[in-house]
Amino acid sequence: MSDEKKGATKPPTLDDIPDLIETMMNQSGEKSAAATKRIYELCDVGHKQNRVPMVCSGKYDVLTPLAKCLTQESGDGRHLACLALNNLSIPTENKRVMALGPAAKDVIGGLCKVIAEDKQESYLCCICLMNLSFLEASITSILQHSPVPEGSPSKPPLSNPDSLIKVLEKLLNNSPTTPKSGSGKSEGVRWACGLIKNLAKSEENAALIGKTEIPRRVVDNLRNTTAPPSRWTSNSLEDFSLFVVLNLAQWSGAKKALIEAGAVDAIRPIMHEGDLQGLKATMSCAFLEADWGDFPENGAPAAKAVSELMTNIVEKKGKDGQYAYGVFKLYTATKAFRDLAISATSADSGDGESNTTTLATPSAVALCYQIVSDLVLAATDEAEGGSKYVPDAMSAEYSVEAIDALLPAILSKNDQPRKSVQSEKAAIEIATMLTAYSEVSGTSSKAQSAAKSAAASIKNASGSARPILEISHDLWTQYRKREGQPLDQFMNRGEGVEVDTNGPLDFLPCVSSGGSSCVIV
Repeated sequence: MSDEKKGATKPPTLDDIPDLIETMMNQSGEKSAAATKRIYELCDVGHKQNRVPMVCSGKYDVLTPLAKCLTQESGDGRHLACLALNNLSIPTENKRVMALGPAAKDVIGGLCKVIAEDKQESYLCCICLMNLSFLEASITSILQHSPVPEGSPSKPPLSNPDSLIKVLEKLLNNSPTTPKSGSGKSEGVRWACGLIKNLAKSEENAALIGKTEIPRRVVDNLRNTTAPPSRWTSNSLEDFSLFVVLNLAQWSGAKKALIEAGAVDAIRPIMHEGDLQGLKATMSCAFLEADWGDFPENGAPAAKAVSELMTNIVEKKGKDGQYAYGVFKLYTATKAFRDLAISATSADSGDGESNTTTLATPSAVALCYQIVSDLVLAATDEAEGGSKYVPDAMSAEYSVEAIDALLPAILSKNDQPRKSVQSEKAAIEIATMLTAYSEVSGTSSKAQSAAKSAAASIKNASGSARPILEISHDLWTQYRKREGQPLDQFMNRGEGVEVDTNGPLDFLPCVSSGGSSCVIV
């Protein structure tokens, strides 16, 4: 066997990369495709250990020649380059280099060009971009990719037909109403929706997407499907499309486009599913201001599912068979809970609190206290202790607004009115905590107003036993004990609690035994 043939059959090593790069950059046709194939073999499923060194070691630049191969008219080299880029885009360490590094413009531009030209590798390019978009720091730069000829003035993405967002919009617009499953066209649309799902996670991106036809197209995907939600698999077109609706719906810049596309009518039936799809549909409908009557069984399943999601996120766990930890953000779950609370309060219309009571379970209310107080502790330098999960500012804001909306239920009295020192203490401590939150630097004026309003209402609700307030306060206190947090952090030391001398605490010494009451301080 000749030395040349031996070299062709010998498995490639990392040491071969410089020569392979030179061939890819300076040759064309079969020689370039053969070198690209060797690069792909170095990072295939049997050589996962090479993926990070190939991109992050600083020894090689494999990204520029692979991006160059994407522009080839020859299918083999282009296809192999897509496969290699997909494999290299999987490790977390590589995503930042590929999406934000020196070769990012060439990589994203090459992938976008293949999608725009509707090549058979379009779906592979969408998958690669989706892999990169799991790095949330990259999603703005990816979506706003807007190439122009060298020397030309820049164009905003929505005004540039060659921008990624317009290319994706065109792909979805040109898709058949019911593309044949497994076809190149259907795979391109499916993975394009998977990419859009990730890109829609930021408020800035959602505002851009809301100005395109994309919201209408993903709603059409849900409206036109013939498969029942219980049959939707992970990463299916329907699964991705509902995620897109969920991620867009929580931002005001895209909400209007979804409402105009009839999103609520399209996803309302999905809420009856007691699984991941039902949860996504429920939160989407909450964001889109669906009427309380739209939620099945008077909102009970919605309240249970969303409060359970909030708990799981705070406890850093997923739900078996439905979602892993990290799939949903806490600010998404707390906003959904707040919007459900607002919808329930509106349905009560000042006549009782039957709907808000559905949401205001002691455990859910206690979790809202926990999220707010953890943020206050994190923002207070002198406070000792802390939480394993430090909430973000948006989650605390939504939790405060949920508390404010649920006050009719939280402050509901016992069926047989009686005085309660526990309710008195709970009211003072929770009101103090909410007041402290309103004074945290950076708190929005809207959140400050809700916190102060709720604090005033809770503080003034003294004199009678309020079961939900008491029990939720007790659960919050138990949590702080487990976390080793200071239990006197929100005590108002300037006030005592009035109790009747004949009540359950009459065995305690009073500061003053004159009169008919004593003060426990």
